[in-house]
Amino acid sequence: MNSKNELEASDLEPSDSSLEGKLTHKIPFAWEKYTDEQKRQVRDFSEDYLEFLRNARTERERTNWAVKQAQKFGFKRVELGKEINTLQPGDKIYYVNKHKNVALVVVGTQSMTEKTHLIGSHIDTPRLDLRVNPLVDDKQAGVGLFKTHYYGGIKKYQWTTVPLHLTGIIIKKDGTKVEIDVGRDAEDPVFTIPDLLIHLSSTVQAKRTMREVIKAEEMTVLAGGLPVADKKAKEKFKLNILQILNEKYGILEEDFLSAELNLVSGIPPRYIGFDKSMIGAAGHDDGVCAWTSARALFDLKKVPAYTSVVCFFDKEETGSNGATGAESKWLYFVMNDLMVRTGISENISNLNVVLSNSFMVSSDVSAAVDPAFKTVHDIQNAAILGKGITLVKYTGSGGKYSANDANAETVAYMRQIFSKAEVPFQMGQLGEVDKGGGGTIAKYMAETFNCEVIDVGTPVLNMHSPYEIVHIADVYATYLGYLAFLGYKQ
Repeated sequence: MNSKNELEASDLEPSDSSLEGKLTHKIPFAWEKYTDEQKRQVRDFSEDYLEFLRNARTERERTNWAVKQAQKFGFKRVELGKEINTLQPGDKIYYVNKHKNVALVVVGTQSMTEKTHLIGSHIDTPRLDLRVNPLVDDKQAGVGLFKTHYYGGIKKYQWTTVPLHLTGIIIKKDGTKVEIDVGRDAEDPVFTIPDLLIHLSSTVQAKRTMREVIKAEEMTVLAGGLPVADKKAKEKFKLNILQILNEKYGILEEDFLSAELNLVSGIPPRYIGFDKSMIGAAGHDDGVCAWTSARALFDLKKVPAYTSVVCFFDKEETGSNGATGAESKWLYFVMNDLMVRTGISENISNLNVVLSNSFMVSSDVSAAVDPAFKTVHDIQNAAILGKGITLVKYTGSGGKYSANDANAETVAYMRQIFSKAEVPFQMGQLGEVDKGGGGTIAKYMAETFNCEVIDVGTPVLNMHSPYEIVHIADVYATYLGYLAFLGYKQ
């Protein structure tokens, strides 16, 4: 006998009844709507996205990627409050904040007091960070280890026994910046967190809860296993690692004090399935929305009616706080600076109008129905792989707590845009009520700007794991949706 959720899933398929077809809402798969030409474009598009995933894994790397792409497409960098020249429709500029935020701008034909279209993604991803003093010498186990602190909400056990790459920066005592990137090249070593063998785990791990199968203090990374040649050394494994780092990068142990070093998944991005219909990789959340939104802005064929701003945020996975998170004033400052550059007098009244009349897409991923765990989803209100870009009216948890709940007018605005452009789209919800929850940057932007905001993004499986999954038809639909939004005039 089919479960209730399976029956609901089948009920969502198109019907042969003319009356049912007229009055009810059924969502076809995006692939069935695409033309042959669009299907070819999906394949080419997916190859470009795979390249992005291979080369832009952290907020710093994704900021650098955005800057290089912006320059390639003729965008010019500006600094807040400096060299204020009046911008004209079609002008392309970009702002950078503290190596972790980017705002890409194409000036529209209409005044910003009428409307501004914004798309905001986050470019940080769940991962492991090295602690301030990370190196440990474990004589009993015969290895040198890195101590870590997990970043964002993860199932800690998923991050053991997988290859990890080390990336980031170290600022030496004299101020010299050293870039670290180990694991990406085929000749590089990788790192990993060992897990206890099944033969000995029954008395240690078997009765632990999911959250504690691997505890935070057990997430130590294998960094080396050879002792230094110095027979007088007390910490031989640690010292050997430090010697290698000193010879290659010129750093000392104390230089870890001023470092940002991240361990990211080393599983290479690949197609999934015989039909290559899905892409597996770390960092789809929220790289897929960041990449498609930037690509949409770069691909605008005409000067948009409304000034279009695509911005990347940091720290979403830890609460959107800090100077580079969505709770900061950075984008507020950008909007004020941009307002002045487009010829609007600088005063708080004008800025209030510009911010309040803006419309923002919080471009973040949604939870796709998991085929093995359908019971946590309300299938009728859940995002399904392959059915297109997803509109999420509200997030939050238990009674819509801490949610951005988009107005009906806001949802209608996006429906009109997508319907007119024939973009495959669906509505999504983060699980059944009281089964969990989560949030995005949406509520922070709505509170700061007093503008309309709605979450719009790509469905994802395996979210926050070292190997997340998206559908190629949805990635393309996300691009089409953002492109339609940026080019739309009401």
